[in-house]
Amino acid sequence: MLAGNHRHHRRGVVSLGFDPVFFSSAIPRYNPLMDSARIQELCQLGQNELMRMEYLAAEHTLAEAEELAWENRDFDSLARLYMPLQEARRQRRQRCMEGRIQIDIPPAGPRDRASGLRAAECLGHGELLIAGWGTIQPALDARRMAADAGIYVDVFLAAVYPAEAGRIVAIIPTGDITLPPAQAMPIDLLIRRLPAHSIVISDSELAKLSNPAAIMALWEQLHAPFLAAANATVAPIQKIAAYRRTIEVDYACELAHQNLSDTARKLCVKAAG
Repeated sequence: MLAGNHRHHRRGVVSLGFDPVFFSSAIPRYNPLMDSARIQELCQLGQNELMRMEYLAAEHTLAEAEELAWENRDFDSLARLYMPLQEARRQRRQRCMEGRIQIDIPPAGPRDRASGLRAAECLGHGELLIAGWGTIQPALDARRMAADAGIYVDVFLAAVYPAEAGRIVAIIPTGDITLPPAQAMPIDLLIRRLPAHSIVISDSELAKLSNPAAIMALWEQLHAPFLAAANATVAPIQKIAAYRRTIEVDYACELAHQNLSDTARKLCVKAAG
């Protein structure tokens, strides 16, 4: 169980024990006393769900606690909750990897549309790479369906493009992007127009993604540049934000969770000193 933080009001501002200039971004946006109690409640609930091996529920609960603790710059709670959150996500990934690997790429052209909702529902348990022509919408739909249904399905965000020979599949790190249209173009031009750190795979290479080791390597390749950028960040608040961005790319990146916990703990020590 996470230990609660003791905070007090002074001149209408909540004191977090940090230097007010250096930690200007640490001023919470909500009622910190109520939020602190809610964070502890969520953490206890998440721990109980984790012990019952309810991994999807535990992840959802602990992620809510993490979001609330981050908004309040509650670094003590953050330092403590990242490790159980990592465990819930590690178990989620492991269970997804125990299922089937499905690659769903529409063969004909832009008029041939993939259904992310149907693909995730039919798979039910496993790893899904689904792409639309010049769009990641089918993959976003599949992710939403998997989350709503509470099933162990991982979904890569991917879009497909015509190529001189066959098709090119672009795996995209995050969903908050704009993609080029599904038009034939030289591969080097397509790579330049895709979001940074996208992974481009040819038709012939898709067949290599038929085993769990290849899927794990693809997730690691996807999050690697974001993890490296976070490791290179010096300012602690920005460093935490960068690691959280890494987890947006790959929720199961264990090093990001471990380094988040360590960075938050160092901020607690700095505040106490």
